[in-house]
Amino acid sequence: MLTAINLSEVQQQLYEALLDGAATATELSSATGIPSGQVQYTLGSLEKLSLVGRLPTETTQADRFVAVAPDIALEALLAGQEEEIRRTRSHIQMLAARFHASAKERDPVDLVEVVTGHEAVLRRGEQLQRSARNEIRAIDRPPYANKSPQQAHPETAVMPIQIETMQRGIDYRVLYDADGLAEFHTMANDIEECIKLGEQARVMANTPIKMVIADDRLGIIPLRAAPVEFTSIIVVHSSGLLTALCEFFETLWAQALPLSDHLNSPSSSSDAPTPDESRMLALLMTGMPDQAIARQLDISYRTFQRRLHRLMARLGARTRFHLGIHATQRGWISSTSQSPKETS
Repeated sequence: MLTAINLSEVQQQLYEALLDGAATATELSSATGIPSGQVQYTLGSLEKLSLVGRLPTETTQADRFVAVAPDIALEALLAGQEEEIRRTRSHIQMLAARFHASAKERDPVDLVEVVTGHEAVLRRGEQLQRSARNEIRAIDRPPYANKSPQQAHPETAVMPIQIETMQRGIDYRVLYDADGLAEFHTMANDIEECIKLGEQARVMANTPIKMVIADDRLGIIPLRAAPVEFTSIIVVHSSGLLTALCEFFETLWAQALPLSDHLNSPSSSSDAPTPDESRMLALLMTGMPDQAIARQLDISYRTFQRRLHRLMARLGARTRFHLGIHATQRGWISSTSQSPKETS
């Protein structure tokens, strides 16, 4: 737990042993099983960090070491670490400003990078997420770079560091491909965990491309149009291309449905519209009034309402508008048909 302030495992073990009371190097070696020579060396390093002190003893007695109070010593180390991080972050911002200032004069080919290799792709994806200052936007669809023979069901495109990144205040908007969710349904646990932490998640059928964007500064898309494996990517820096990718994401996002609706809907493997449901949906697409639809179906208005509400519940739709979108995504009606108008 103390590695964040650059304490080694041995340093931490000896320091924590001294929290129980003063001890000599020999006593510490006996209690911890650490060789005496290593104990002597490590105690010296802890003294330099002001984590350990020595009690006054007779010259003929072995030195007894005592731990400095953690809320004083460790807090001081942590404060120093935080100051170093602050200076480092300030220097990074200066370097970033210098980098972006020269972007206009750079050769256009420098605005994109091609990264190949499974491990290199994973590293670049993690770097992109860790570099985000405000928001990550992603389109999550197969193939998955982190799938391995031992991993029957891959994590989502932005896992596994997403939770860590969200905990430091980065927002996530992720658009999931419906077929990807159907094929790799065990991902739902990971996705639901992220949604609980604040991820905004939507779903869409036939998403056109895999994509991850950090703020408006950096983006990743596959190198190939329809890759079988996610082992090569294009990294896009601030440019007209990146602006277009951001706008493209927003267009798709506006058309997608909240993922909770999709996860709560019935399985598409066993559902199909009945002839009566197909007729009702076709009539609903016309915008015809309810009473007219009931007459066309040769049923009472009350029966029509019951069937409509049952169909909406079956598809997990809260409104008629969502009913039309759900039915379209399932292939029950043509995607070129107009969705039902929103009604109260």
